[in-house]
Order: sequence, then C-alpha cells, then structure tokens
Amino acid sequence: MSVEITFRDVENESVVPRLGGYSFLPENMDWPLSPDGDKLTLVLSLPTDFLNKTLDVNLPKEHVLSVFTTYNKDDYFLDVITFHGDNEELQNIRKGYTRVLLHEAGNIRNESEFLIPAQEFILGDELNLDLEEEVDGEELDDGEIYCGSLIGHTPSLLQIEDLGLDDYQFCLQIYGGDFPEGFHDIFCVSDSTGYLFVNKNVDQNNAGVFFTQCT
Repeated sequence: MSVEITFRDVENESVVPRLGGYSFLPENMDWPLSPDGDKLTLVLSLPTDFLNKTLDVNLPKEHVLSVFTTYNKDDYFLDVITFHGDNEELQNIRKGYTRVLLHEAGNIRNESEFLIPAQEFILGDELNLDLEEEVDGEELDDGEIYCGSLIGHTPSLLQIEDLGLDDYQFCLQIYGGDFPEGFHDIFCVSDSTGYLFVNKNVDQNNAGVFFTQCT
C-alpha cells in the first residue's frame, strides 16, 4: 500500500523527512557533481529511521538518505535525469546526473547555487493504486488517476514498470508541482515526477537510483 504525501513549510535545517532545505552531508564527503562539473541540488533529505518505520526497510539507524539532482534555470536538462527503461538513459543517471547518498548526519551545508525552501512530509490517506488502469474494463478519466507525491511500495503512473532495477526497492515519488513556488521546474518541467528506488544492498555511495518521468 502507498500513502499520499502533502507538505508544509519547515525550517531549512529541520531533521525531518523533507523536500529541499540544507543538506546534512558530512564535511568529509565531497558535494556531488554532475559529469559536467556542476554542483547538484538537494531535493530530498530523508532520515533512515523514518524510512525504516514507514517502508519496513533495514537501513542503518540514525543516518540520512540524501537525494541530489541536476538543476539549471537556464538550460534544458530533462534528458539527463529521465529514465523510461532505456539502458542508455540509466547509464546517464548512473554517471552522476542524480545521486542518492547514505550518510551520518553532519552539520548543515549547501554548496549548490540553489536552496529549495524546506517542505516537511505529511503522510495522508492510503491510496488504492490497483484500480488505476481499469475499472470494470473501462479506463479511468485523468481526474481519477493519482498524479501526486506518495510513499510506499507501489508507484503511480510509472511507465514501463519492469525497469531492470531488481536490486532496488521502490521508495517514493515526488511530483514536481509539489515543490515550493519558484521550483516547480526542479525536474525541468512542472508535470514531471521524480521516482526514488533504494538499493536493497546497503551501499553508502550507491544507496539508490533517482530519476524522473514526464507523462
């Protein structure tokens, strides 16, 4: 079962599951760079205790899962963070256009050109996504399909669900339009959705895969 996520303003240094805000990346870890040498932007800061409880996973306690993405207000970058099942797209992402890092909590820090105002996760209603495709043989209207942010074991609107990510577990999805004003284009276009998959085999530098899709 998956659960709807809504958001509320919170301090940028808050130790809560959130969009944006400051990173807790320790000083002994380099700030992640894209293959082009650009500093990535923090989009998600997720305490592992929250993930362990919510998703029944077994990540190291009292750590943070930090998700970074390429972001640029002037240049088009959708192609380097998008994955629809094509191996070349996945290799692009794994080169470092997005990064998922697992680490202990250090002092607050930001080296990106951008700082997204922090938004705390608020868990809402359970979602029945099994009925998204058809009801009694009839396709659902667009208004009946859940397009927002959620956390759980089942994604919504994920195209080509067999993505070859057998070593990873779906964790959550974040709708670009849920980011605060001024950052609806965080995934290049406002109707893109970011999907986070967590590595089942704990690896500090390869803790997961994060990519976007635009439906």
